[in-house]
Amino acid sequence: MRVLIAGVGYTFLHDLSFGPVLIQRLQEMDWPAGVEVTDLSQSPIAVYQQFSERQYEKVIFVGAVRRDRAPGMIHCSRPDGPLPAGEEIQARIGEGVSGTVSLDSTVIVCRYFGVLPADTLVVEVEPEDESWGDGFTPSVDASMEKVIEIVRREAGAGVEV
Repeated sequence: MRVLIAGVGYTFLHDLSFGPVLIQRLQEMDWPAGVEVTDLSQSPIAVYQQFSERQYEKVIFVGAVRRDRAPGMIHCSRPDGPLPAGEEIQARIGEGVSGTVSLDSTVIVCRYFGVLPADTLVVEVEPEDESWGDGFTPSVDASMEKVIEIVRREAGAGVEV
């Protein structure tokens, strides 16, 4: 089975760098054959193009997304509901072309173009500090090990950390 674990976020924006930092940690671990671990912190259009060229049976996206939950809270979801209206999809494509990196936009654009497998999981961590700088707030830092467990279990690698 081909599985992709993809982090999305902004390096050096404190908690918003969760996805890329997690990917660095995951790349140091052993994974079953067929599991790829990569940073997809780029334009949603570039991500869509990559998915057009490579097919996966399962995709796990990870990043920090503000949803006004408790800082550090982990939320897992399957993006299987209705897509937003065409205007919002177009706006997200426009943001991506202008350089905005967004987990939401990446998932929406890839779903719109039909390149994500049915088995797609989105793992979000609620950020506390979105300002410029290195390192996480304590609440987000405390969520790292649990997210690693979730991702390893979902990717078929057990929960060893």
